Amino acid sequence: MNRQQFVTELKKGLGAMPETERREILADYEEHFRMAAAEGRSEEATAQALGNPRVIGKSYRIDAMLEGSKEGGAPGARNVVRAVFASLSLTVFNAIFVLGPMAGLAGGMIGLWAAAVSLPLSGLAVAASPVAVLVAPRIFTLGGVSPVFMVFAGIALAALGILAVIGMAKVTRLFVEMVAAYVRFNMRIVTRRK
Repeated sequence: MNRQQFVTELKKGLGAMPETERREILADYEEHFRMAAAEGRSEEATAQALGNPRVIGKSYRIDAMLEGSKEGGAPGARNVVRAVFASLSLTVFNAIFVLGPMAGLAGGMIGLWAAAVSLPLSGLAVAASPVAVLVAPRIFTLGGVSPVFMVFAGIALAALGILAVIGMAKVTRLFVEMVAAYVRFNMRIVTRRK
């Protein structure tokens, strides 16, 4: 593969990145070829040493997805999910090392969110149980427990649930950041970039 073929494939890999970033990346790789020619290396040897241009382009595109929403701090969950699926196209082997852990961790997060949301709802149900006993005494019973205790236990459970939801919001933000870091790490391994 010569310089022109490498650059053409790199452009395809970069896809729809912002034009200024595309030009900067392409200029960097053109410079690699100029420096290699000055040292007496052939275009073919330089292209081989640089690696697969489509993989390199895709990895830059994934970096752009992960960095694109960093104005407010962490990358957005939508961009991280897009980057995960884009990284799957780098290699077939990548599906095992990105999609597998991502699916398992996402399932765990869904389970934790379900538990966090169910706590305040359960607290409200427990707090309302004395009212249910008054409305339908034949259907509901407190089992000998004081109605005042049930109200305060329900309030405590609802408060604990609200704290769990707040905690899960922070854990979710951390999860998104960690997935973004994992995708970057995986890209570096696949493309052998530092």
